[in-house]
Amino acid sequence: MAPERAYPAAKRIHVVLDNYVIHSSKKTQAALAKLSGRIVLHFLPPYCPDANKIERLWGTLHANVTRNHRHKTIEALMAAVTRWLRLPVGQRTAEGRARQVAKNMRRAHAARRHRRFVAA
Repeated sequence: MAPERAYPAAKRIHVVLDNYVIHSSKKTQAALAKLSGRIVLHFLPPYCPDANKIERLWGTLHANVTRNHRHKTIEALMAAVTRWLRLPVGQRTAEGRARQVAKNMRRAHAARRHRRFVAA
């Protein structure tokens, strides 16, 4: 939904965005001009991972899925990326996965002890 329709009572709508070329295109500028200054664009610095959360996500994805990992096909690469994106956020880093593995091992060990106790 267009911002001006989503916020009909707002006198001015501020939008923070990256520097993707379409955000400053002639079509975008023409559309903004029709809105008489109601929508104000605020551009992030060209490279600003601290302010742009998606940059942090891409960096973590690269570190955990694509850097030093080889995939024989694009399908294998896309499957690895999809698996990583579907992980709970806390498991998306090597430390997070290590914590989850340790937690699963503790649970399995506890279950084995319980079975031995019940069987005795």
